[in-house]
Amino acid sequence: MAEAPDNTEPRCPACGGRLGGFAPDDTVTGIRCTVCDWVGAVTTNHNRPTFDHTPYDVWVEWAGHDRGRIIAAVGNALCIGVKAARELLDAGSPVARGVQALEVRRLSEMFRGLGLCIRVSPEYRWPLG
Repeated sequence: MAEAPDNTEPRCPACGGRLGGFAPDDTVTGIRCTVCDWVGAVTTNHNRPTFDHTPYDVWVEWAGHDRGRIIAAVGNALCIGVKAARELLDAGSPVARGVQALEVRRLSEMFRGLGLCIRVSPEYRWPLG
């Protein structure tokens, strides 16, 4: 005798396909069909850096790098000139204060492109790219 199909799993009302969600980093959260284009209840996914209004401070990690090259790179990247970049780095000051999550991500990408890492405080809870 053949087993009866498992009817306890929710199915798409349009095509009968399996229902699933959206990727965790998507801008929405909700339920949708994994087979057709049917979408059920959907809402904004607030678990994203766009909605993070935490003020972050960002430092360039430059230990082990040539000081002169780092000063020039930071000065050029921030459009602040060599003297201001030298003073900023020598004082151990952040290159950005009170910036929001999307700006932290932009700075990370910019400095990574220069071969540098950043340090963020408070702890940054989003992927940096």
